[in-house]
Amino acid sequence: MRKSIALFVLLNGIYLVANGQKEYNNWFFGAGCGLDFSAGAPVYLPGGQISTDEGCSAMSDKNGNLLMYTDGLKVLDKTHNIMPNGSGLQGNSSSTQSALIVPAPGSNTLYYIFTTAGNADANYNIVDMTLNGGMGDVTIKNSLIFSGTTERVCAVKHANGVDYWILFHVVNSNEYKAYLLTSAGLNLVPVITNIGTVHTGGGDDIGYMKPNFQGTKIAIGVRYQDMFDLLDFDNTTGVLSNVISLSPYPYAYGVEFSLDGKILYTSNGLGAGTINQFDITSGNAATINASVYLVANVTSLAIGCLQMGPDLKIYQTAWGNNQIGCINNPGVLGVGCNFIGNTINMPTQGRAGLPNCIPDLFKTVTVTNLCFGDTTFFTLSDTGSILVASWNFDDPNSGNNTSSNINTSHLFSAPGNYSVQFITVNQSLASDTQYIDVTIIAPPAISLGNDTTLCNGQSLLLNAGNGFANYLWQNGNTTATYTATVSGNYNVNVISVDGCKSSDSIDVTFIVCAGPVAALSSSDTLWCDKTCIDFFDLSQNDPTSWTWYFQGASPSTSTDQNPTGICYNNYGSFDVTLVACNGISCDSLFLDDFVTEFQLPTAPVISFINDTLFSTPAFAYQWYNINNINVVLSTQNYFVPTVDGSYFVLISDSNGCTVPSTTFGFYTGLFQNSILQNSVSIIEASANQFDVTFHRTNSSSCAIKIYDTKGSEVFEKALQNFDAGKTFRLDLSSLSKGLYIIEIVNSNIDQKQKLIIK
Repeated sequence: MRKSIALFVLLNGIYLVANGQKEYNNWFFGAGCGLDFSAGAPVYLPGGQISTDEGCSAMSDKNGNLLMYTDGLKVLDKTHNIMPNGSGLQGNSSSTQSALIVPAPGSNTLYYIFTTAGNADANYNIVDMTLNGGMGDVTIKNSLIFSGTTERVCAVKHANGVDYWILFHVVNSNEYKAYLLTSAGLNLVPVITNIGTVHTGGGDDIGYMKPNFQGTKIAIGVRYQDMFDLLDFDNTTGVLSNVISLSPYPYAYGVEFSLDGKILYTSNGLGAGTINQFDITSGNAATINASVYLVANVTSLAIGCLQMGPDLKIYQTAWGNNQIGCINNPGVLGVGCNFIGNTINMPTQGRAGLPNCIPDLFKTVTVTNLCFGDTTFFTLSDTGSILVASWNFDDPNSGNNTSSNINTSHLFSAPGNYSVQFITVNQSLASDTQYIDVTIIAPPAISLGNDTTLCNGQSLLLNAGNGFANYLWQNGNTTATYTATVSGNYNVNVISVDGCKSSDSIDVTFIVCAGPVAALSSSDTLWCDKTCIDFFDLSQNDPTSWTWYFQGASPSTSTDQNPTGICYNNYGSFDVTLVACNGISCDSLFLDDFVTEFQLPTAPVISFINDTLFSTPAFAYQWYNINNINVVLSTQNYFVPTVDGSYFVLISDSNGCTVPSTTFGFYTGLFQNSILQNSVSIIEASANQFDVTFHRTNSSSCAIKIYDTKGSEVFEKALQNFDAGKTFRLDLSSLSKGLYIIEIVNSNIDQKQKLIIK
């Protein structure tokens, strides 16, 4: 199924942020409140059937269609009715994070709902969306994970890009429990880390716990100890470390990270609450505490949580009012983060909670430079779990339509709409295909016309066009038009309302009028292979009509002043004639064999004889290594390589027309058998499994390196304490099928051998 990416066009620059999923387009929270993000900016969404003081969660499908929402006590379907078996869940309406909905890894129809209540049980429930006519049914309810949880639960994407860590905090301890959720289900044997503040059951179990969007940090509010803890999280092992405490912040409650993970926002307070910002890039406790910036004072019964929305802005709610605040630029330090306290007015109170979300589902691609002629950049918000990336820019005319870089760029060949395909393979070898709809904006259409010669006493009105945001002429004028009355070069720069720039110039010459003198030039006169060129009238004395004759071309005639796209599809030399006329007379110019088109030589073929590369015959030769095309290695018809690499030859004929060969890979010191000079043997043990045995070495260390046929290193393994006769099993199942070069290096050996991955 095609998965299109929603676009959010942001202010202050020509760029967009593409959000790959729409699972959080519909929010339900508080006293029956709702928000709809499907149009980008949120609007009030009526119909919600929960009334919760704090925790809640909501989930839509990848197209933004509501699936379900919950307050931790009941599960409601998209029609706002309770699902079968969907009541009696063991969350609590006054639990900070009473519920969290998590998609089951490897499934598009199963969802886990985790629930918490202070100093009570942490449970999980499973919803099957294939049941009840596609409306969903709770198939497993209140299955115990452990007893004695605080009011917190969050989910972090595993480093493999598929599974999730489900994190809880144990009451009356400093113990974190991380449970791994995979396609096989929830592993009930947790990874336990004892670190940081002890959360007692007297209120310290209150406060949000959230990861950053990279899955490397955890922030947690400890309500009645007036502090926040910031910790590192290893999303491979589930272990937390390096706790940093931020204090004192009375009644600590909400936390949220900026999208790039460099800024932490917190909310705290009863009555007079505050929102604060911390720069966490230093990793130093004193520096982070000192970086605090007061974003806002909020007057309410109690300040509520902070939650990023699908539009990548952070929203804030509070007890005692019907308003939602918003941090509009979370990635900007200081006043530039732009907090507005009354962004959304609702008919009822949002209270203290907003839907508990999984940061991974907010991952984005930022696309910058959308004006034609600029290089467009594609940057991912998180690349940690991506093993392989493949881009197709939907632009075959560019000649460079694909990229394998994770963060990449592309120069689009023309303005227009492009459906950019982005395929990723994560560390578990699961692939994901997304499409980003990109519009490359045409430069402002501006033309001052062709260079013009006029009679003395005349004038020329130059018009840059209407509807642009800005004009700037050569003398500083800022109007759309300019009147030329003297000879000179006139130029104008314009900026469109989209922010794209364009310019044009014209030479205007005033003369004493007389009969024309025909003159011309062309964009080219000598070239190799078939092409189209442009012709330019250089006639003097202000001609008003032109007749061109192009021998051997299509079209063969033109009455344009400056004909373009004159195509020569035959080889040889051809005449060009121009007849220029004005009201006084006509003048003609005949140029014999003015343009010449040469045929490209046949592409050379490289052969390898003994230790030498030979080219098929040509007039001249230039040999290159593809890794350094600025250095000519030889100008003979042969070349003796001495360094591993890929080589090609560029040949030319007597007309100077050139054509390259295909590349030829050369590698030195290769042995065809399985023994490397009787020192090391490599034997295939099974599919993509190789046994490496050292026969004559007692080195304490050894390096095994593998290269592809282009000479790029694709695998490296360091070994220790390998005595003679010791065997190491080499697993190369991560490599694609094909030919590779394996190199074994230690103090006694530096050998290479071909290796075939089947």
